[in-house]
Amino acid sequence: MQQEVDLPGTVKVITDLGSVDQAEWDALILNSAYQKADMSNVFSISYSRVAEHLHIFKVLPEGHYANHGVLDRVSGLNSAEDDVTLTLRWKIPGQEISIQQGFCQELRTSLTEAAESRDTQSGLIIDGELPVGVVVDSFAIGPQGVILAGTITAPKRGEVWFVPSEVRTLGPWINAAFASWRRLEPKKFPGVPDWWASPEWYSAAESAIALRLVEENETFERAKAKFEAARVQLESELDKAREEAAAGSRQLLRGQDDALQDAVRDALEDLGFGVRDMDLEWEDKERREDFRITDPDDPQWLVLGDATGVSGNAKGGKLTVLQGYVTKYVFEEKPDIIPGMWYLLNREIDKDPNVRSTILRTDEIEPFAAQQGLILDTTALYVLLRHAHDLPEDKPAIRQFLRMSIGLVALPNATAWIKARTSVAIASE
Repeated sequence: MQQEVDLPGTVKVITDLGSVDQAEWDALILNSAYQKADMSNVFSISYSRVAEHLHIFKVLPEGHYANHGVLDRVSGLNSAEDDVTLTLRWKIPGQEISIQQGFCQELRTSLTEAAESRDTQSGLIIDGELPVGVVVDSFAIGPQGVILAGTITAPKRGEVWFVPSEVRTLGPWINAAFASWRRLEPKKFPGVPDWWASPEWYSAAESAIALRLVEENETFERAKAKFEAARVQLESELDKAREEAAAGSRQLLRGQDDALQDAVRDALEDLGFGVRDMDLEWEDKERREDFRITDPDDPQWLVLGDATGVSGNAKGGKLTVLQGYVTKYVFEEKPDIIPGMWYLLNREIDKDPNVRSTILRTDEIEPFAAQQGLILDTTALYVLLRHAHDLPEDKPAIRQFLRMSIGLVALPNATAWIKARTSVAIASE
C-alpha cells in the first residue's frame, strides 16, 4: 500500500491497535474490523470501536464464515434516538452495479472491475432509517441495494471510507479520501502549498516541458476536432447510403411486389443486361412475364423473367406459369430460337439470407432446367451486383455466368463463383 501512495505526515504500520495511543493519530487505514460486537452476553450486546476522532479508510474483507457482519455502529444528533448498527452482507448474487454520476473515471473503472471479478457481491446493507445527521454516500450500489463502496459521516466522528477488497490499486482511493479529509480538517491534513505547484516557480526544465505539453495538447485538440468533423460527415453519408440502399438494391434481400421488381430491373441493367419492363406494356388484366432480358454480348440470347417475393418458400407452380408465358411468346412472335426463362425469386424474406432453406426440390428444378429455365435467387443477384461495384470490369463475366446457368443459382453458387473469380485474378497478378 505504501508503494501506491505517498501518505502525508507521519506514518506507522501496526498489527495491533493496542500498540499505539490512538489520541496521537488522525487517520487509520486498515483491512480488519474497527467496530466489534461482543455477543457473549445474549441479553446485552456490547460494541467496542476505535477512537471516534479517527478518519478511517477501510478495505472490506473478502469473505466471512457467516453471511453477515458489522461495519460500524452510529448515533445521530438526537441523543434520544437509538444507535444503529451498519451491517455487512456477503454472497449476494449478481454483478450489475450502479456507479455515482460524476465519479472519477479511474475510480469508476476500478469499481466495475472489482464487481465483475466476483461471483457474488458483498458490502454494506442499510436496513431501516439512519439517525438524524448520519449520512451514507454510496459510490456504487449492487444487487439488492448492497453498497460496495462509499463514505459514512456521523456527528462528532471522523469520516469513514470503505472499498471492496478486490480493488486492484488502492492509491487513487486513499488520495481521494485524504483530499476529502483535508477539506473537513485542513489543520490536521495539510496539503502541498498551492504556490509550490505554481508555474511561476517552475525550474527551467519544468517550464520547457510544460510548454511542450501545452503545444501537444493544442495539436491533439485540433486533430480531435478534425476527426470528430470527419466522423460526423461519414455517419451522415452512411445514413444517406443506408436509406438509398434500403429503397434500392437491398430490396433484393427483403423486397416484394413492385419494390422487388424495380430492384431486379435496376440490378440487371447495372450489370449490363438489356431489360424490357413488360409491366409498362401489358394491359393490367393481361400481364405476363415482368421482363424480357437480353445481353449485348450475345444478340441471339433472350430470356423471359419474372420476379417474385414471398415470406415463405418458393412454390413450384410459378415455374409452370412462366413456361406458359414462353409458350404464348413463341406463338405470337414465332422466333427462330425459343427463349429461356428466369424465375427471379426472393423468399423467406424475414430470415438472414445465410440461413434460408433450400429452394425447391430437385425433381422440380431439373424439368425447369431442361427447358432452359433458371431459378435465380435475388440474394445471389445482390452479391453479384456488389461484386460488380467492386470490380466493374467483371460485369461481362457475371453476365456470361448467368447466361450459361440453368437450374438454380442460389447464394452459395454466387459466392463460390465470386471466390473462384477473385482467386484467379489474384493468381494472374
